[in-house]
Amino acid sequence: MKKTVLFLTLISVSLIGMTIFRKDISPVAEDTELSPDEIKKHSVPVHESNNIFALKSYRILAESENSKNIFISPYSISSALAMTYAGSASDTETEMSRALEFDENSEQFHRNFGELTGKINSVSERGNIELLVANSLWLSKGYAFLDNFLRINRDYYRTEIAKLNFSDSETSRKTINDWVAEKTRDRITDLIPEGVIDALTRLVLTNAVYFKAEWEKQFPTHLTRKDKFNTMDGQTLKVEMMNIRDRFRYMENDLIQFVEMPYKEKDASMFVLLPKATNSLSKIEQTLDYEKLQSYEKELEYNDLSIYFPKFKMSLEYELKNLMREMGMIKAFTNDADFSKMNGNHDLYISAIIHKTFVEVDENGTEAAAATAVVMRLKSVMPDPEYVTFRADHPFFYYIKENSTGTILFAGRVTDPGE
Repeated sequence: MKKTVLFLTLISVSLIGMTIFRKDISPVAEDTELSPDEIKKHSVPVHESNNIFALKSYRILAESENSKNIFISPYSISSALAMTYAGSASDTETEMSRALEFDENSEQFHRNFGELTGKINSVSERGNIELLVANSLWLSKGYAFLDNFLRINRDYYRTEIAKLNFSDSETSRKTINDWVAEKTRDRITDLIPEGVIDALTRLVLTNAVYFKAEWEKQFPTHLTRKDKFNTMDGQTLKVEMMNIRDRFRYMENDLIQFVEMPYKEKDASMFVLLPKATNSLSKIEQTLDYEKLQSYEKELEYNDLSIYFPKFKMSLEYELKNLMREMGMIKAFTNDADFSKMNGNHDLYISAIIHKTFVEVDENGTEAAAATAVVMRLKSVMPDPEYVTFRADHPFFYYIKENSTGTILFAGRVTDPGE
């Protein structure tokens, strides 16, 4: 039997340029050691701040995307912007911290983020799934960056560092895209389109995550049948509906059903929140947050389930600049941006944040890919009676979590499996 596996690929890319407005400031002093009092300020675990950001960003997208499918990688977005955050200062730094739920832009924060990445990478050592996080910095030849900024990225984010001649935009673009394709086994190709890199580009930050696994309990292929799926806009579709009868961790209340579908050896899981009312997902999304998901997870108990779940495949793309603005990250996109901890000057700003994703779910597992580009450049069947039925035949919310750290890697909703 062909093995389809969970394959999660997150790519984050940041392109950085310079502006004609130059206000030189003193280089940021290196401070690798923190006092005990300063360390106490960092009370929120990095995975929790990432997960809070995941639900905040999802809710805003859910409002703006109306009845469309959604699939994002909040971990990819956070990772790309964490590396960028290391170079931010003043109001830009404050806004990024609030929008992304980041702790103070300090040595300890980046050390904590790096440790989270290390823990996620270590999961693959158990041999149940493949999971790899890779980062790189592509520097503009002849352009100086502060040693402290480079050190933080090198030491904590384990970045590969290389220099490119961005005036030769096509060669630079191909070099970076080839790196991305290699790290993602060609799932993400041509990430950076023509016209994004030019002579004004000063830095490209890339983050890639590769995740490969199978369901712990695979759906029997002979039980897959054509069945109905009711969309948010009232249409009825014919989809390939999978079915499995087994014990799963499950909870329900008057409004929702909630189930955990683990991947091999429970190193990761997909959690699915299914509204009981066919057209109530939008209303539930309005109050959905990380605290509520945590409470649902705590209520999960093993139960005999007959799960009906649609096979689906979709590719999506987002421009996230407006999303981040809604979350309070304003100045980073303007001439008032302050990324002086990158180079000692006020000449860098973010011009775009592009996020692309792919996901496919079938009987054996899940295959998914995501890419984020942060562009910075110059300023100018009926079940047996004893089984509880979980029939995902209408829009639902889902997320995929790496279980050892509790980090949400992907989140989304399915409103149209056939789209």
